[in-house]
Amino acid sequence: MPSKVYLLFTFFFIIAALQPVYAIQDANIRSESDSTRVLRWLAEAESDVEQGNLSEARRKTRRADSLSDELQFQKGKALSSLRYADILITERRQDSAIVVLNEAIEKYPVSKLRVNFYNLLAVAYSYKGEDAKAIETYEEALKYVSRLDSAQIDRTNAGIRQNMANAYLDLGQTTLAFEYYLDAVRFAEMTRDTSFWATTLNNIGNAYNQEENYERAAFYLEKAKSLSEQKNLKPELYRTTLNLANTRNGQERLQEALDLYNEALELNNQIRPDSPPVIVLYNLGRLNGKLGNYEKAEAQFRESLAYSQQLGIIQGEYYNNFGLGNLYREMERYEEGIQYFENARDIAERLGATPFMQDIRQKLYETNREANRFEDALQYLELYKELSDSLTSIEKEQALAELENQLELDRQNEVNRLLQDKQAQQERRLQVQYVFIVVGSLVIALIVVLLLMMRKSAREREEINSVLESQKEELIEANKAKDKLFAIIAHDLRTPMTSMQGILHLLKDNVISKEELTQLIPELEMSIQKNVHVMEDLLAWAKDQLSGVKMEISAINIHNVVDEIVSSHTFIANKKGVEVHHHIPEDEHVLADQNALQLVVRNVVSNSIKFTGKGDEIEIKAEPNSHNVRIIIRDTGIGIPEDATGKVFSKKAWTREGTNKEKGTGFGLSLSKEFVERMNGKIWFESTEGEGSIFYIELPKASSN
Repeated sequence: MPSKVYLLFTFFFIIAALQPVYAIQDANIRSESDSTRVLRWLAEAESDVEQGNLSEARRKTRRADSLSDELQFQKGKALSSLRYADILITERRQDSAIVVLNEAIEKYPVSKLRVNFYNLLAVAYSYKGEDAKAIETYEEALKYVSRLDSAQIDRTNAGIRQNMANAYLDLGQTTLAFEYYLDAVRFAEMTRDTSFWATTLNNIGNAYNQEENYERAAFYLEKAKSLSEQKNLKPELYRTTLNLANTRNGQERLQEALDLYNEALELNNQIRPDSPPVIVLYNLGRLNGKLGNYEKAEAQFRESLAYSQQLGIIQGEYYNNFGLGNLYREMERYEEGIQYFENARDIAERLGATPFMQDIRQKLYETNREANRFEDALQYLELYKELSDSLTSIEKEQALAELENQLELDRQNEVNRLLQDKQAQQERRLQVQYVFIVVGSLVIALIVVLLLMMRKSAREREEINSVLESQKEELIEANKAKDKLFAIIAHDLRTPMTSMQGILHLLKDNVISKEELTQLIPELEMSIQKNVHVMEDLLAWAKDQLSGVKMEISAINIHNVVDEIVSSHTFIANKKGVEVHHHIPEDEHVLADQNALQLVVRNVVSNSIKFTGKGDEIEIKAEPNSHNVRIIIRDTGIGIPEDATGKVFSKKAWTREGTNKEKGTGFGLSLSKEFVERMNGKIWFESTEGEGSIFYIELPKASSN
C-alpha cells in the first residue's frame, strides 16, 4: 500500500480542499447611482460564482468593468479584476488568472484589495501544483491584512491561514498544516458567516481524511454538508460531498461511497456543465478497482487522465497514472503496471513532491519484485530507503539483505521456497482452526447435554433457557475479550522480544557497535516497561475472569504506593516531556487491597501519560476527610471527547490512541472501577476535551491507630 498521501485517494486537495477564501470590501461605496450599480453587479457576480452560474457571473463582471472605465471608478476596476480572476480559477484557467492578478497588483498598489489579489494569486499557484510558491504568496498577502476594515480582518486572516494549511498539506508537512488550521479556526470563530464556516469545516475534514482519521473527518464533513445544503451553496456542497465519499471509501462503506460519488457527479454537471468531472471519475476508478470491476475502473482512470492532460492538471496526471499502475498490478499485468508507475514517477520528480516520490518508489520496488525483475527492484528499494522515515534502520537493512540474497538465487528455487512457506502457514492455520473446532464442538456438546437434562418440566425449561441466553452473551463477550487478548499478545507483547532478538543477531554478526547498542537500550527499556504494564493488566483481568480476585483489605500507605508507581513511570514520562508530581503525605492510609490499589493508580497514571504531550503536567494529591480519602490525579493533556465519556469505564473493551499513537488493552479502567467498588470505594472523572482530565479515587480512610 502507498503512503497516506495516496491513501487519501485524492488529487483533490488541489481542487476539492483548496477552496479560495477571500473577502471583498464594500465600504466607502460611492453615492452616485452608476458606481452603486457597479458594486451591485459585482456582488451578484460573486453570488453567481458560488451557485455555479459562471456565464452569468462573467456577463455581470464585464458590464461592471465597462461601466467602471466610463466612470473612471478605480475601485470598480480593481473589484472587476478580482472577480474575473475568480471566474478563471473556477474554470481551471489558472495561467490566465495569474496574468490578470499580477497586472492588478502592479496597477493598484495602494488598494485595500491588495491582500485579496495576493491570496487569490496563491490559490492559482496551488491549483497548478506550485505549493511552495503559493505559500510565499500567502505570506505576502498577510502583510496587507492591516489595510482592511476592522470588521473584515478576522475573516481574511482565517481564510488565508486556511489556504496556507491546505498548501502545507499538499507538501506533506502535516504538522505545519494543522498549526495553520488551528489558527484559521481561531479567527473563523470570531465571524458569523455560515458559508465561510462550511468551507472551514470542509477543509478540516479533508485534512483528517489525509491523516486517515476517518471518524473525525466524517464529523466535520457531515456538518459542512448540512450547512451547504441549508444555504444552497452548490460548489461547496460538491466539494464536501466528494470529500465525504472519500471518507466512506476509507471506512470501507463502499455502497455509501458510491452513492456519494454519484451525487457529486450530478452536482458537477449542475455547477460546471462545460467542465469535465475529472475528480469524480478518478475516485470512481479507485472504487470500482476495489470492487473488482476492473474494466470499468480502467475506463474511468483513462478518461480522467485524458481530461487532466487536456486541462493541465499535473496532479491529476500523477494520480491517474498511479491508479492505472495499481490496477494492472492487481490484475497481475506487471509490465503494464510498471510502465504507468514510471509515468507517475516522472511527474512526481517534475513536481518535486517528496511524498509522491516516496510512494512511487515503493510501488516500483514491490511491482518489479513481483515481476521477478530483482535488479530493478533493488534499485528502487535503495532509492526508497533514502526518503523513507517510516522504517527503522534495522527493518531497512533486513529488507535490503533479503533482496540481495534473492538476486543470488536461482529463480525457480525462489518460487519453491515461497510455496513452501505458504504451505507451512496454511498448515499452521489449519492446526489452529482444528483446535477451535474441537473446543467449539465440546462446548456445543455440553450445551446439548445440559438441555436434554433440563427438559424434565416446563418450568425448568424456561429457567434453563434464560440461563443459556445469559451464558451465550457472556461467551460472546469472552470471545471478544479472548480475541483482543490474543491480538495484544501477538502484537504488543511480542514486539520488544522481536527487537531484542534482532539486536542479538546483529551483535552476533558484528553488524552494530556497542555505542549503537547503548543508543538502542533506552528505547527497548521503555517498550518493555509499557508491555510489563500491559501484562499486569492482562493477568489481573484473566484472574478476575477465571476465579475472581480475592480482596485482602488492610491499612495501606498511599504515599508508598503512589511514590512507587510514579518512579516506575518516570522514564516513559520523561521520554514524552511530561512532568509528574505527587504531594501525598507520608502518613496517609486507606483501607484497601495492596495489589488492587496499585493496579488502579497505575492505570490512571499510565492513561494520563498516554494522553499528554510535551510540556504537559500530571499532579497527584490526596484530600482526606473524617471518613474517606480522595486521591486526585489531574493532567493537562488532550482530555476525553464528550461522545466517549460513557465508554471509559464500560465492561466492553474500548480504547483510543494516545498522543504518540500509544495503544492500550481497552479494559484497564473498567477493571479499575470494579476493583475500587469491591474495596468499598468509588472512582469517577471530569474532563474537557483539549484541556485535560481529573480522575478521583475515593476509598475508606484507615484508622489513625
